Amino acid sequence: MASLPLIESCSGCCACCRRTPIPPFEPGESIALDVPEELLEAVAARIAAGQEFDLLPCVWLDELTGLCRHYELRPKACRDFVIGSDLCRLSRWDEGLP
Repeated sequence: MASLPLIESCSGCCACCRRTPIPPFEPGESIALDVPEELLEAVAARIAAGQEFDLLPCVWLDELTGLCRHYELRPKACRDFVIGSDLCRLSRWDEGLP
């Protein structure tokens, strides 16, 4: 792990979101966050297709900007993801990012 670079910003990255096919809500969390049903339709479609564990970009990721389309409604797991953590650096490495 020592060879992976230190990361100080998410700018231009989105590696973690490229490998998380749906927002990782805990049971009941989308209700607690008052996520509108229409924002959960793409999530439900991906689950119905059996793709919730595939290494696909998150349905909420805007791949052109690299930003979450619904950032203010993102789940706790996304809010708690630590920039520069081992998981962050491994996600970048998996995506071929420096």
